[in-house]
Amino acid sequence: MRFLVSAVFLALALAVAAPSWAEDAKPATDQDRIAAARDLMDVTGVTKQMDAMIDAMTAGFAKGAKADSSEAGKKVSEEFQAAMKKFMSYKDDMLRDFAGLYAETFTADEMKQVADFYRSGTGAKFVQLAPSLMQKGAQIGVKYSERMVKEMSSAPPPADPK
Repeated sequence: MRFLVSAVFLALALAVAAPSWAEDAKPATDQDRIAAARDLMDVTGVTKQMDAMIDAMTAGFAKGAKADSSEAGKKVSEEFQAAMKKFMSYKDDMLRDFAGLYAETFTADEMKQVADFYRSGTGAKFVQLAPSLMQKGAQIGVKYSERMVKEMSSAPPPADPK
């Protein structure tokens, strides 16, 4: 269970941080950069995306674990949900750190250009459809969660090392 939760946290961090990857990192000493980073995060809906990802992952995990029809599935789903709630208690700190990361990676002008794109027709469409894409992506995740649970429950127990 801990491995799965760790993997989910890593996937979430990578998904949220992915737009910030760049080759030439620069120190963030400029409050204009932080402001531009926060604006970029606002226009791309980072907070809403984080919330939606957690909701989708929690629901998908519960479905994959068959929480509605299995006591074991219900228990592991409740543990997962508690872990996600704890993870999200750091949301404000994470958003501050992401803003710092963006500010270290891009100039204020570069972030303004990216934010302007997301305010454009195509960029706004991408932001608007992101929740739907996430939901459909979660369905793909559910499919493989169910597959994993099925394979794990049908696998023979490990041999006794004695």
